[in-house]
Amino acid sequence: MIICEKRAELIEASGHLLVLGGPGSGKTTISLVKANTIINNGILENGQKILFLSFARSTVSRIQEHTNSIISPENKNKIEINTYHGFIWKLLQSFSYLINNRKFLQLLTPAAESALLAEMDDDKELRKQAKMALFKTEGQVSFDIFSEIASEMFKNSKRILDLVSQRYPIIIVDEFQDTDNNEWELIKTIGTVSTIIALADPEQRIYDFRGASTERIDQFIKNFDPEIFDFEQENNRSTGKDITQFGNDLLKGANIGKQYNDVAVVHYPFNRAEPNKMLKINLLTAIKRQKKDKGEQWSIAVLVRTKKMMFSASSYLSSTTSLPPLYHEVAIDPNGPALAGIIIAGLMEPTMDISRFTSLVSDVKNHMKGRSGTKISNETSQFSTALDNYIGTGKIKGSKRILFIQELDQLLAAREEIVLSGIPEEDWLAIRRLFQNCQSPYLKNVYEDAKFLRLLKKGALLSERLASAWRSTGTYLGAKSSIEEAFVQEHFIAAQTDYRGLHIMTLHKSKGKEFDEVFIWEDYYNPLVRHEASAKEIVESRYLLRVAATRSRERTTFLTVASQPCILL
Repeated sequence: MIICEKRAELIEASGHLLVLGGPGSGKTTISLVKANTIINNGILENGQKILFLSFARSTVSRIQEHTNSIISPENKNKIEINTYHGFIWKLLQSFSYLINNRKFLQLLTPAAESALLAEMDDDKELRKQAKMALFKTEGQVSFDIFSEIASEMFKNSKRILDLVSQRYPIIIVDEFQDTDNNEWELIKTIGTVSTIIALADPEQRIYDFRGASTERIDQFIKNFDPEIFDFEQENNRSTGKDITQFGNDLLKGANIGKQYNDVAVVHYPFNRAEPNKMLKINLLTAIKRQKKDKGEQWSIAVLVRTKKMMFSASSYLSSTTSLPPLYHEVAIDPNGPALAGIIIAGLMEPTMDISRFTSLVSDVKNHMKGRSGTKISNETSQFSTALDNYIGTGKIKGSKRILFIQELDQLLAAREEIVLSGIPEEDWLAIRRLFQNCQSPYLKNVYEDAKFLRLLKKGALLSERLASAWRSTGTYLGAKSSIEEAFVQEHFIAAQTDYRGLHIMTLHKSKGKEFDEVFIWEDYYNPLVRHEASAKEIVESRYLLRVAATRSRERTTFLTVASQPCILL
């Protein structure tokens, strides 16, 4: 990066700062250069660090990668890069006893929380009250009340606030425009004692649904009166390409009719028999091109509007119809796979008595109740109650429920016939296959969800723990607790995520990630923007598509149906 006059001023500036810029404008890079300069100038005292906060682990991974070329080796221990959740969890573990009188906390993963609250109405306020009650009375804490608890803790103890400031006198807040109300309150409070450097893109605010506000940047200016540095027109991610310009034009509707380098809008004929065929054809061409240039060190993302489209595209890419299958990763929400993983881990353990059946019923109940993350249907609620009654009485009515119990019995009998090998990956798949041909949808869902569990990759945390258990005991004793701990650690681990190869995810999930190429896909029945969309929906879609389009370093391709092309393209 060239240190121009404006960047030099930013490096030397003191006090609260607001750094504005779009994708690839260098906000992160210049903030790390500034952090390195602060450390070199001896401003930090012994034990003090600069804290860099971001929302997503993918962003944290990217920032850590940047530090290798920007932060000198002797300065790396003076900067801490973390997610909001990771930072707040550290605080809660140390000081939460001041507001709930409990010595130890139990972290509720999203999957566990979803199962626990599955029968509650989807009213946000009611659910929040229930989560706060769990924290106060049971010491169980959910991720989405972290900021609120931390703010309460700071307000109750100026001493804790001062300790945080003494440890982190300077805090860099990435993606500031996406902070919700509780996170903003937390930053405001910490900003009374520490210096805040906010990095923000006014045009990349896509998280209205989680409480982000169009007023947030103005609120920061009003509250902190920061010195402002604007790099909106700069692009260092896809230098020499028109990708960022396209994204900026898209916001204003100025992209219609214009030609861009390395941004293509492909109008394809809809194929009713194989609606995803053109996607696979384009991907095969792109992968061939990438492999020719980079060998195996390439990355391509397919971005779609909905989860339904994500699964549809994934299924077709895996199929062996008229085109070869394409191996890919799917960015699925973790609740279903996590709860399915607990079921499989439980069956890997050595227990083979009556408690195995009871435990399996309990785990499957949690999966059926928690996999969607929302209030369960009356049918599922009644099914769950019937299973509770069966455990107590041995009686159950209804053909679907009887089938479920029969298949559980058959499944456990088949489990007794499996001789485990001690190779975690192989044994995991052997247990997973027990669910593959089940007729009960609740058991079939376990198999389908478990296919997306990625914690068992060779060298991954869970795989290592299972292998260790086998070496020690010749069994997988403690597999369930190992996987539950692995899910918690996986949420906080800021290790580099390897985005090599082909990935499919929703538009929202792409935020904070970078790929060599991006394909943004819509089909006839699932347009990127509804043709009868309201003015508000169109504005929101412009922001979202800008984020998606600018995830690419080299090339962005829109695939839209020729007979009804996307109205924004």
